[in-house]
Amino acid sequence: MPSIIDNVITFHREHFPHSTDYALFASPGRINIIGEHIDYNGGTVLPAAIDKHIYICVSRNNDGIFRFVSANHKEIGEVSLKNLYTPQTQSHAANTWWVYPYGACVVSTIEFDYGLDFSFYSTLPVGAGMSSSASITVGTLYALYSLYNKKIKNADLALQAQKVEWDFAGVHCGIMDQMAIINGKKDQAIMLNTQSMDFSYIPVDTSAVRFVLVNSGVKHSLRESGYNDRRRECERAILMLNKAGFAIQNLCDCSIDDLIQIQNILPQTEYKRAYHVISENHRVHQFAREIQQYNLSKAGELLYKSHQSLSVNYEVSIPLIDEMVEWASDIDGVYGSRLMGGGFGGCTISMVALYAVEHFAVTIAQKFKKKENRTPEIYECSIEDGTHRIE
Repeated sequence: MPSIIDNVITFHREHFPHSTDYALFASPGRINIIGEHIDYNGGTVLPAAIDKHIYICVSRNNDGIFRFVSANHKEIGEVSLKNLYTPQTQSHAANTWWVYPYGACVVSTIEFDYGLDFSFYSTLPVGAGMSSSASITVGTLYALYSLYNKKIKNADLALQAQKVEWDFAGVHCGIMDQMAIINGKKDQAIMLNTQSMDFSYIPVDTSAVRFVLVNSGVKHSLRESGYNDRRRECERAILMLNKAGFAIQNLCDCSIDDLIQIQNILPQTEYKRAYHVISENHRVHQFAREIQQYNLSKAGELLYKSHQSLSVNYEVSIPLIDEMVEWASDIDGVYGSRLMGGGFGGCTISMVALYAVEHFAVTIAQKFKKKENRTPEIYECSIEDGTHRIE
């Protein structure tokens, strides 16, 4: 039976039969264990790279064309080297799947002297909160610098990938996804300070727990869903606080102790957003302490508290996701569960005892089928290395 790698190579050769050599890369998705919607608020987050990937096969061509094909999308992207940097090309790519690898080519510091043929083959679900867009962008940048034997710091590559999201896809994301995907390490979560971009690795006892994602099947577009609205609300809160005498750059510069004073300054909506951000940042540090001390029950409680705040204070959940978290809380062996990702759909992440994973998956599927009359996608995730070259 062909392996996934065989399938990727076969797919590339079918589309680019004249390519004589190729390079193959794997770029993972990511889970965010805790620390949601605070990466663009200067907070500390706890993501990890996972065992679901976008595979990237790339070869040179002599006709000066950049081609982008995907086993998961019908549309083929094609751009000439001479038109790579034009506003017209950027506008044409804007609403396509290949805006991400195209944008990566544009923002890279590489001076191209030949065309490239890219093929993409994904085992990473789109729209479920596992950062497929960051994965393909980071993976493309990594492939480019590898092909040209050009060194770049991981943090700089992550910033370039973020620039693609901002300038080409129109999503003002934080830096968490990109940093998690490029710096991933097997069985280690990444405790990332999104202001300084400093990070440390936090061991996760994968012999005791698994992180299981359940996809609601509700598709979201971050641009249309309110993600940018939340960001603007947080920015308004900062302006109001600074006008009242605070001297902060990010909401996470405030502490839990500041919340009482903040309540008297901000309107209700901005206060609720600030309350989530500041309390969630505090929960991340608590979670890291508990997980390192093997206090799995206490760590899990923080996941439930995170979800409650995302639903009530940040208002990015939906009734189905709330119900999925409630179902999880009733299942033996589940330590905690919450919404993961941008929200307004997407998936839940649950921390489940290893012995209970199968029972959890069966039970959730039954409850979901009864409620929605369809079977959910369920993903058991292992924590794996970040973006890397395969061959």
